[in-house]
Amino acid sequence: MTYLVAEKFKSIQGEGLYAGTPMAFIRFVGCSVGKKVCQHCDTDFDTTYPWRGGGTFEALELSTWVGDYEHVCLTGGEPFDQADLQDFCSWQMRRPTTLSRRRMIHIETSGTLHPSWLPPMKDLLDPMWICVSPKPGFLESMIDRADEVKVIVPGLGTDESLPFSNRTNQKLHWPNISDALRWADAGKLVYLQPRNAKFDVDQHNLMLVKDLLTIHPQLRLSTQMHKILKVQ
Repeated sequence: MTYLVAEKFKSIQGEGLYAGTPMAFIRFVGCSVGKKVCQHCDTDFDTTYPWRGGGTFEALELSTWVGDYEHVCLTGGEPFDQADLQDFCSWQMRRPTTLSRRRMIHIETSGTLHPSWLPPMKDLLDPMWICVSPKPGFLESMIDRADEVKVIVPGLGTDESLPFSNRTNQKLHWPNISDALRWADAGKLVYLQPRNAKFDVDQHNLMLVKDLLTIHPQLRLSTQMHKILKVQ
């Protein structure tokens, strides 16, 4: 089995609870949400970028590249578009590092897909961390499954341009502060993250998030620290 990878790189996680943690990042090609919805998307996932580590790889090649990194982040695009992601994750988690520690697989998803192989509730022994950054069409079942929820402020597009959902026949919407508060009140770890430029933090949106957190201290700030440090 081979995988189309847009890019792969080793850096620090800049977002969420694991910010500052060294990780091996694998960005898969493709996204079922798409940039017509996420008009301000800041990532490149449309094709392979060989000069950035992208290409076609087998699982063994990717695992060899990961090396002794204990944390592997699968991102996109939408990693759950990969039909065989379950086998890939299981294979990765069985591969111990030289320190004999199991790897933790981090999956960053839009929350619009809930694969049948992903249990509805997290097992305490499950070394898989699910970060849902909800996009229009997000599933509440994926919010329930998430280890952390990351709401982009003010979103990557507008509600006015969104279609109706084929599932519910209701107009799709970007998650808002009401959604964030509802999820936090249900016990979820919820971050607000300013919508930033491709390489820089948007100071206006950062201040907007800061003001929201002052009013709603049950939420947290995710800054995209890698853009502050100017690393990938």
